[in-house]
Amino acid sequence: MRYFSLHGTDHASHREQSSMIRRNTIWRNKHTADEKLREIVNRANIA
Repeated sequence: MRYFSLHGTDHASHREQSSMIRRNTIWRNKHTADEKLREIVNRANIA
Protein backbone atom coordinates (compact mmCIF):
# COMPACT_ATOMS: atom_id res chain seq x y z
CA MET A 1 0.00 0.00 0.00
CA ARG A 2 2.86 2.39 0.62
CA TYR A 3 3.80 2.13 -3.03
CA PHE A 4 0.34 3.39 -3.98
CA SER A 5 0.47 6.38 -1.64
CA LEU A 6 4.00 7.39 -2.69
CA HIS A 7 3.83 6.52 -6.38
CA GLY A 8 4.76 9.48 -8.57
CA THR A 9 6.13 11.59 -5.73
CA ASP A 10 9.64 13.00 -5.42
CA HIS A 11 10.61 13.89 -1.86
CA ALA A 12 13.68 15.99 -1.17
CA SER A 13 14.81 13.83 1.76
CA HIS A 14 14.10 10.64 3.65
CA ARG A 15 12.79 12.77 6.51
CA GLU A 16 10.19 14.37 4.22
CA GLN A 17 9.22 10.97 2.83
CA SER A 18 8.86 9.54 6.35
CA SER A 19 6.67 12.48 7.31
CA MET A 20 4.37 11.81 4.35
CA ILE A 21 4.12 8.11 5.26
CA ARG A 22 3.18 9.01 8.85
CA ARG A 23 0.59 11.57 7.69
CA ASN A 24 -0.92 9.03 5.29
CA THR A 25 -1.11 6.37 8.03
CA ILE A 26 -2.78 8.77 10.46
CA TRP A 27 -5.27 9.91 7.80
CA ARG A 28 -6.16 6.33 6.83
CA ASN A 29 -6.60 5.31 10.48
CA LYS A 30 -9.02 8.19 10.98
CA HIS A 31 -11.07 7.17 7.91
CA THR A 32 -11.46 3.44 8.49
CA ALA A 33 -15.25 3.60 8.13
CA ASP A 34 -15.15 5.54 4.83
CA GLU A 35 -17.06 3.36 2.34
CA LYS A 36 -15.66 5.10 -0.76
CA LEU A 37 -12.11 4.61 0.48
CA ARG A 38 -12.85 0.96 1.25
CA GLU A 39 -14.14 0.43 -2.31
CA ILE A 40 -10.98 1.98 -3.77
CA VAL A 41 -8.73 -0.17 -1.59
CA ASN A 42 -10.67 -3.31 -2.49
CA ARG A 43 -10.34 -2.55 -6.22
CA ALA A 44 -6.60 -1.88 -5.83
CA ASN A 45 -6.12 -5.16 -3.95
CA ILE A 46 -7.83 -7.12 -6.75
CA ALA A 47 -5.66 -5.64 -9.51
